[in-house]
Amino acid sequence: AAPSPVGGDAAAALGASFGVSLAVVSMIKQPANFETWLRYHRDSLGVTRFYLRVEDTPSLEALLSSPRWAGLVEAEFHSRGERDYFEQMDRQSGHIASVIPRARAAGLTHLLHIDDDELVYCAAGLPPLFRLLSAAGVERPNVHMQNVEALLPAPDCDNPFAAVRSFRHFPTQYCSYTNGKSFGVLAAAGLRSHGPHHFRSAATCGGGGAGSLDLPAGVAVVLHYECCSFPRWRRKYAQLAASHSPADTDAVPFEFYRASIRLAAALVAARDANAEEAAVAQALAHWRQWKLPPPEAEVRARELRRGGGGG
Repeated sequence: AAPSPVGGDAAAALGASFGVSLAVVSMIKQPANFETWLRYHRDSLGVTRFYLRVEDTPSLEALLSSPRWAGLVEAEFHSRGERDYFEQMDRQSGHIASVIPRARAAGLTHLLHIDDDELVYCAAGLPPLFRLLSAAGVERPNVHMQNVEALLPAPDCDNPFAAVRSFRHFPTQYCSYTNGKSFGVLAAAGLRSHGPHHFRSAATCGGGGAGSLDLPAGVAVVLHYECCSFPRWRRKYAQLAASHSPADTDAVPFEFYRASIRLAAALVAARDANAEEAAVAQALAHWRQWKLPPPEAEVRARELRRGGGGG
């Protein structure tokens, strides 16, 4: 997804003309292409403040304290030492709770919760999004987007934010979550996160219904780039395998995650070159099955590039 030509200051000024001032809250850990992520949301969405909880990534301090980002980013650095699936949601909720009063005090109007492997894409430009955010009001504090899931051009993709052109859009085929992400309306009294995907207020029920405004996909959608290279998959799931028992793994809700943890555990357990080679081959086959476009999609893409029609 290419950044909008509007530019960060102009995009923020456009938001202000609708009475919208955006902030992002995120918990990040060893992200890939993180400056691309920052620049995209600044330039394409007009985000004026990033509130980050940075775990086990001290190398980001130089970037986030640089003149380009120091005035836009508030970052807290933490050392965790292990990756966990279940406890991270509690830390996310705690981080969001600490940010909401700070964002209000800064005069911001909407708080977007996304991860470091997600971009918000507005196919019709920013005015339709800003118009609906402005119209949501405190009665609908949860302004919700659908998500789609990236398919990679190759296992060693260097910058998926720039390289990906294909996305899964049938939720039953996703590797990971299917329930989107949301903007929270900061003027709503008692605003708080309702899991990682929604907000709720003192007066509404979160996660849908009367307290939500669902954005059409043509207005805004979350592009999710989960484990967008095989080396990143291997590192992430080796960490999860080290911190999750077989019973913990069985409780993880996504088939792709469960299989990935088990395959990564086999990689870690390999005791000789032959065993490791076999484990890598099995893991890479799993990654390719889930993460690369299906062959028929590749054929169709080549036809479109050649100008072919087809039924």
